[in-house]
Amino acid sequence: MAKINEQFDENSGPKISAELKKDLAEMFEPPQSVPMEVDMAILDNAGRKLVRRQWRHNIIRRIGIIAATAAVVIFAFSLDLSRMSKKSTEDSYFAETQSADIDRSGRVDILDAFKLAKRLESAEQIDSSFDMNGDGLVNRGDVDFIAKTAVHLNKGVI
Repeated sequence: MAKINEQFDENSGPKISAELKKDLAEMFEPPQSVPMEVDMAILDNAGRKLVRRQWRHNIIRRIGIIAATAAVVIFAFSLDLSRMSKKSTEDSYFAETQSADIDRSGRVDILDAFKLAKRLESAEQIDSSFDMNGDGLVNRGDVDFIAKTAVHLNKGVI
């Protein structure tokens, strides 16, 4: 047990002379001390540079936040506009198809155009509600309008 403790004993290592200790201390000691004014000037200059970097970083971060916010607002606004225009298109299409449903079958098909064409050929009195294209007359243009509505495909529907 005594041998194990000898390994960690401070006095058991090699002996260094006082002269060698002094020479080593002088070798690693700075040649002269830095004056306090120089030290403070260096720290002050470093502090100013750090403040400038933080200022630039804050400006860049704020610009990034503003740009991201603007992008989100523009995206949300355009998404809302596309929904509104799609809805108004669907509403107008629904209104057109409801009024163009001559036989009241619940859908506009080519038979509606055919029935209006037959009424026009028979020269019977035709109600002005059958003016589908809005020109003030019930004529072949309204038949064509119903036929186009019957074969109309909604965009985006597969």
